[in-house]
Amino acid sequence: MSTQRTGARRTFPEPPRQDDFVAVPYLRQGQLISLIHWSLVAGEWKYTTILAEYLHRDESSWYLVIKGNRARLDRSEWAIFN
Repeated sequence: MSTQRTGARRTFPEPPRQDDFVAVPYLRQGQLISLIHWSLVAGEWKYTTILAEYLHRDESSWYLVIKGNRARLDRSEWAIFN
């Protein structure tokens, strides 16, 4: 007795990103978004926010236009700020 192979591959869910737990609005190319970055300076937490034109994102980066210049920011350092 033989078994028939379906050719289907098992897929596993991707590990969640840090910002996947936050309600991220639907992002459209050309949309203005705010991002926030936290850093520890002299023992105190400081933050920086930016307003940028959203182009796209991948697993590791945000691709944006900031003050007319294209930029790539690390998603592990910059998060969506509502």
